[in-house]
Amino acid sequence: MIGMILLAVLAALIFFGATSHFFSEMGVANWVAFLVVFGVALAAVFPPLRFYGGVSFSYAGFFAPLLIGLFMFFSVLKSGGILRTLAGIPAVAGIVLAARISFPPFTNSIPSMLIIGLVGGVAAFLVGRSRIAMLASVLLGIVLGDVIATLLFRYVLGTATILPFGQYGIFDAFVLGVLVAGFTTEMVGMIAGAMHRQRVSTMPVATAIEAGKDNAFNPDTLYEDEDFDEYFNDDID
Repeated sequence: MIGMILLAVLAALIFFGATSHFFSEMGVANWVAFLVVFGVALAAVFPPLRFYGGVSFSYAGFFAPLLIGLFMFFSVLKSGGILRTLAGIPAVAGIVLAARISFPPFTNSIPSMLIIGLVGGVAAFLVGRSRIAMLASVLLGIVLGDVIATLLFRYVLGTATILPFGQYGIFDAFVLGVLVAGFTTEMVGMIAGAMHRQRVSTMPVATAIEAGKDNAFNPDTLYEDEDFDEYFNDDID
């Protein structure tokens, strides 16, 4: 339910163009992002895919983040940042595992969902830095963590007799995690842009021109993935 509400909010933001800058920096058109959100919402309507022995897979909580995450992962291979992504995926997976063990989802999935979405989203931003690496880390990290937690509950702890992959709040968690990671990225970029403008405005005009900057600073350049990494002095790879 929470995931559907958040998807509706995201769809509205995309429709009115509020997210056009974020997606354009990734090379994704707004209408494509809208179709992806619509597809995820449609997947949430279908019941889980069930197999013999209590094994089931959620379309919206397992297949959707897995497929989108893999697409982002292969995009990272082309654009760079693979090491950040490979570090971000297990970081988010660890948060998922800790949240699911601390708050077993079979009785109350809301606490674990909030921890995964909020903490996992921020962690993906801190590790991934670039938009594509960040999204790949969130999506694949949540899927990986959920798979490990589900197997752990069934075969190690013995607290579950079924294997419900991508269920019990995972769909809500991955939507929340994506929104938190994206919002954090844009907010930090805005703050960094404001700090840069303030620094430039206090420079003598000649110094600003020598530095290749003028007082008509274009904040959009700060959001380029390469510039964004450089601003945070990120030299992981």
